Amino acid sequence: MSDGYDNSLLLNEILESMGTIIEFDLEDYETHQHAVRVAEGAVFVGEKMGMDADTLQKLYFAALLHDIGKITVSVDLLNKRESLTQVEYDQVKNHSVTGSRIIASLPGMTSLASWIRWHHEWWDGSGYPDGLKAEEIPLPVQILSVLDMFDSIQTPRADRDPRKKTEAVRIITEQRGTHFNPEIVDVVLELIENSRVSASEKPHKAFAPLKKKYVDVPFRDRDINFWQSSNMESLYYILKLFADVIDSKNEYTRGHSTRVSVLAKVLCEKMNMSHEDLLKVEIAGLLHDAGKVTIPIEILNKQDSLTEEEWRIIRAHSAKTFEIIGYSAALREIAFIAACHHERYDGNGYPMQLAKDEIPFLSHVIAVADTYDAVTSARAYHPQRTAEYAYNIIRDVSGRQLHPQVVDVLLSFPPKHIEGIVDMHISPYISGEKL
Repeated sequence: MSDGYDNSLLLNEILESMGTIIEFDLEDYETHQHAVRVAEGAVFVGEKMGMDADTLQKLYFAALLHDIGKITVSVDLLNKRESLTQVEYDQVKNHSVTGSRIIASLPGMTSLASWIRWHHEWWDGSGYPDGLKAEEIPLPVQILSVLDMFDSIQTPRADRDPRKKTEAVRIITEQRGTHFNPEIVDVVLELIENSRVSASEKPHKAFAPLKKKYVDVPFRDRDINFWQSSNMESLYYILKLFADVIDSKNEYTRGHSTRVSVLAKVLCEKMNMSHEDLLKVEIAGLLHDAGKVTIPIEILNKQDSLTEEEWRIIRAHSAKTFEIIGYSAALREIAFIAACHHERYDGNGYPMQLAKDEIPFLSHVIAVADTYDAVTSARAYHPQRTAEYAYNIIRDVSGRQLHPQVVDVLLSFPPKHIEGIVDMHISPYISGEKL
């Protein structure tokens, strides 16, 4: 959070990072960027149809986040190889409604939320969730729907192999007038012919100037003053959502980043730290595990001992955290604080083997909070344990793994106080509660 940094594009950068993380897959990273390709294609189509600049920008971000509701769907269900039961299919279908509610919780995002809700509505009225028909469906959604189908057909999925472009073209052509507005299908087919729209993992060279013109400009909305505030507090809502997306990648980590953030802030409040430091530690705590999206789910969920190569992949997540968060210049300091949460007080941590005062003090705070939550949460490799159990472990590693001053502050709280404070801040999007 550099002083004097122009935050006007920070919202854009966070939305783009979040859209990428939703679909991150380490084994086949590039081909899984379905939402990115749909968003780029939507800008090509929207511009060709004469859409205004404000709408084009919103269409890009709606396309980028159209599947965000899937963060509340079981990972096992999304990765199921067999055909889904009707109950399972209904759970997956609900992602459009859930996604709209998540985005609608952010100030000034009503239009994006609506378009996300309706991206599975069909031209003939047979879609879901609201059965919209023809012109009842907003034009940006009509564009998004065609491109979503075209790319999905060619994208690897758990229940089927990807199909060829010719098959995708055949399907959207056949659904011209039923699922899709015929005029939009014709525009998309023309852009497919000249390769502006494709399932390639690399963006078309012609997209760069369009992105600069329509996307990489201050977000346009009635709440522009809210999002372009000169401080980071206005962005807390979306950074919290960013953390929920990160945690959702694994059932064992759901709520972890929020709990670490809450506890770290409580510890800093107890030490009478400045408002600026409270905000920094809260945000760094929310984002400290961003790099874990690069770890294959089978490693995160492994109950047996990890191999040395698997440990290498896990340890790399701290550096990846810096890469992901540090994408925004305004978040570089936050990124460094977050990336140091596995450094140890005695210098035997990772990724840089820093020690004592070489490590940002706020990173020391996050390390204590992270250790507490890791011990008291159920993981693939150990059951949920009590706060008292965690206190004993933390007390034992004080002065070696963890900063003794921060440890003393934690131990000054009765364990039940910490349990209650942390529990109050759990989001319904990540705790499994009905939305």
